[in-house]
Formats: sequence, C-alpha cells, structure tokens
Amino acid sequence: MSLWRKLVVAFWIFFGVMVLWSFYDYNRGLTQQAVDHPVQEHFYFFHTNAPSGATAPSRNGPDIVQTAFVVQPDTPAKGSFTCLVTLKNLGGQKATGIQVNVRPYRGTFTGDVDVGGPSRSGTLSDDDPIAQIGDWLSFPDLAPGESSTQSDVFFARSDVKPGLNPKPNIIFEAVKPAPATPASTPPRRPSGP
Repeated sequence: MSLWRKLVVAFWIFFGVMVLWSFYDYNRGLTQQAVDHPVQEHFYFFHTNAPSGATAPSRNGPDIVQTAFVVQPDTPAKGSFTCLVTLKNLGGQKATGIQVNVRPYRGTFTGDVDVGGPSRSGTLSDDDPIAQIGDWLSFPDLAPGESSTQSDVFFARSDVKPGLNPKPNIIFEAVKPAPATPASTPPRRPSGP
C-alpha cells in the first residue's frame, strides 16, 4: 500500500472517530441538560392555605359577552363578507342599549403564508389603519341568560383575511329595577260614636 493510500485511510478513520465522538458528546449533553432542567409538569400552583375552590365573581348587574363570531365569505356578494356576532347576557340583570364594535381585521395576519404574500407580513397591531376598520352593531335588549345574533357586512381585502373580532368593545346599560310600590292599605274608618 502506498503512502498516499495510507494517508487517505488514516483521514477517513480519524473523520469517523470524530463523528462518533460528536454523537456521543451531543447525547451526553442532552442527558445532562435533562438532569439539570427537568420538565415542568404543572404551569400553575395553588397556595396550600387558600380555599380549594375558586369563587365565581358576583354577577348582580348585566354581563354581556361575545360567545360566537362567524365570518361568511362572499356573502351577500362576491368581494364582501358577512360577520355573524352572537352576544349573551351572563349577568343577573337586564341590559339595554347594547352595541358592539365589530372589527374583523383586528389582530389578524397579513400576507398568505402558503402563496408567499406581500413582503409585509405578520400580525396587525391595533394602531394599523386596516385593523381600525369596524362598525358599531346594535343589539336588542337582553334579559339574564338571553342571547342574540346580529350580522354586519364588510368589503373583503386581498391582503388580509378577517379574524375573530378578539377583545370586542361592548357597551350597554343596566335596567334599573322599578322601585317597590307600597302595598295599598284599605281606607280607615273614622272612629267615633
């Protein structure tokens, strides 16, 4: 065997030993890292001196929440979409003057990851003009436990897809209970002879 062949064989043996050593060292490093930083199984802990059951907040007044938001593309015509918003009164009192600010582009993504999209892609901030597109939608009065669905139509955009109207702005007023009227008493007879 010539000197040149011996050097080539020696190089490949050295290369193989170094590759095997790097695999061994990498595995040993992962094992040591797992020992040093164990996997956290619980992401929250209850205090042992706290009561075990969390108490629900008091809902004496009305509490209006958005329970559903559905986007129907190309309705009522191509180039637009319809948003169906469902609100529910979870409180214990009737609510009137209910309005919600429907902002379908708030917190959505720009661009299309599958197609490549424009160079500007990412999450829209609340200050972006596109995210500011919205409309106030009125709802009928809701008694405790009642829900209602209303619709609103927007023009579609090619660079942004509508989202789910996160963190909706909902305004309403509580119906004040009528003051209790005193029970009527029968008229008194005059006393006398």
